[in-house]
Amino acid sequence: MSKVAEKALARLLGLAENAACRVSGDADATRVVSLRFSEASFADYLQLPTHAAKAECNGLLQLAERAGAILIDWDTRAAAGSRVDRIAVADKSKLAEIVGVTPRWEQMTQAELAFQAHQLRHPALLEVLGAWRRGVQARGTKAGDIADWLDAVAVVDACRARVGQDVPVRRLSASMFADSKRIESLSPVVDALVTGTLGGLSRDAEEVFAEIGLVKFPPTFLLAGDLTFELGAQHVRSVRPYIGLSPHAISSIRCAPATWSVLTVENLTTFHELVARASECPGLVVVYTGGMPSPSWKRAFAILVAALPGGRKCFHWGDIDAGGFRIASHVAGVCDQAGAKLNLHSMAFGLTDSGVLRKVLSNAEVTEIERICEQWSWPAEAAAAAMVRAGVEQESMPVTWPKRS
Repeated sequence: MSKVAEKALARLLGLAENAACRVSGDADATRVVSLRFSEASFADYLQLPTHAAKAECNGLLQLAERAGAILIDWDTRAAAGSRVDRIAVADKSKLAEIVGVTPRWEQMTQAELAFQAHQLRHPALLEVLGAWRRGVQARGTKAGDIADWLDAVAVVDACRARVGQDVPVRRLSASMFADSKRIESLSPVVDALVTGTLGGLSRDAEEVFAEIGLVKFPPTFLLAGDLTFELGAQHVRSVRPYIGLSPHAISSIRCAPATWSVLTVENLTTFHELVARASECPGLVVVYTGGMPSPSWKRAFAILVAALPGGRKCFHWGDIDAGGFRIASHVAGVCDQAGAKLNLHSMAFGLTDSGVLRKVLSNAEVTEIERICEQWSWPAEAAAAAMVRAGVEQESMPVTWPKRS
């Protein structure tokens, strides 16, 4: 069996798939699809080492021609039937059958039908179809991977139906797919559905899943401050250095009269450092976000923000990178819904800052940071990111406190 002939037929089928999947009305879609056996287009044929190898290749191509799949143009400068100049598609479906694959045009028909009921809720599916038509992968999937996107749609829809709830990711995966790790394998696909686009920066699985309430284990609402919590019929006073509660259990929060603000913190190390020195900034409530805040965290935090005294001045401190600003954006959304304004703390890295580990932010990261800052009116942080282009992890920064005035 000639590998070169098989490769030529597969290459020709790929060209036929591209032509068949072009937008209807494209003039190129009506052209005869062909592959010339030239140095530029298909050098493998010219590099066959022996006459016998070339004869074997020609023989397989002739079988495809007799089956009605292709047409062969022979090089008239060589002996009759000895050298192929070009092969062209005679019947693309027969060609796909000979190659032994489901052609992309059939896969696209199946995908369009499968996605039709979900496109309004998940506009990223339109981009997926567009990428597949062009023969381009979409978040690591190709045209035959319809099931990956349908499974991801089912996951996102199930999570959105549980407003404010957190679900253990492997338990949900096992119940939906009889495979405890199926959802984790779909992280890039779920990310596209959640953001609504194939574009933008890819996020890690933990951030993606936290946004829709998929967690490895139920989160704990960790915070420090002079507070009283109502947990159903129970009333619990906060303790030092901090207290951890189930966010689902919190029905109301009362702040001490001296409370003047809240500071949310992205990373656990910095949270512990701050609460250990809480006496340096009395009246400030410090809350750990757990990385990307989950729906249940957001619900508990909204109760806290609503309980703050007049003015409701809130602060957030996180990593100076695209992920850190995405987390800040989620916190800002909670504050906004509760009638408060979120200010950023220590997230405008300056040219003169030294002794801090940093990385270079990519153009895409800077663009995303600027977009988020514009949305929430954080001009100083946007300007710093664009000018310095430095990403900084929160744990490498010294502990500082937001100013009351």
